Amino acid sequence: MADTVIFIDGEYARKIFINTGYKLNIPKLIDMILGKAAIHKDSLLRTYLYTSPPFQAENPTPEEKLRYQGFQKFKDYLDRQDSLEVRLGRTEKRGPTVFTQKMVDVLLSIDLVELSAKSKINVAILLAGDSDFVPAIQKAKNNGAKVILFCSQKKEEYHLNLWKVSDVRIHIDEAFMKKCCNK
Repeated sequence: MADTVIFIDGEYARKIFINTGYKLNIPKLIDMILGKAAIHKDSLLRTYLYTSPPFQAENPTPEEKLRYQGFQKFKDYLDRQDSLEVRLGRTEKRGPTVFTQKMVDVLLSIDLVELSAKSKINVAILLAGDSDFVPAIQKAKNNGAKVILFCSQKKEEYHLNLWKVSDVRIHIDEAFMKKCCNK
């Protein structure tokens, strides 16, 4: 029975892999997560990837158009993968070079709580580093789900409270990245 869902904070994953010089390959990442968590692929109900498209102004610049086209190509590739759903927030411009994702953490938290409350999942695997997920994880655990956290091995790249609230914690180190990514 498929009773496991992987929840990936796309921006967090992108950052920890880029910081080490690796290009993230989502299908390989999913396979590595399942292997490290000792979960059989037949147990996977779905993987949710939470991200947002790049910012575009009302009258987008050529660079903004190009970035958006690249994102759309990436999303189209992901949409063709089995048991993978991309959930989109939005990107807001906060300054000349400052952009922030909106709604992504809330979407992930709602899905985690809803799926666990409806007893659709017994295992929730979360790749994230943000303490905003702590209440949702606690609620999922209260609903009977086991929560496995995948996060960077660098302590400055994940929040300690997220680490503490999770049932099982698995660090993503360079060897892990090497096996599931393109250099």
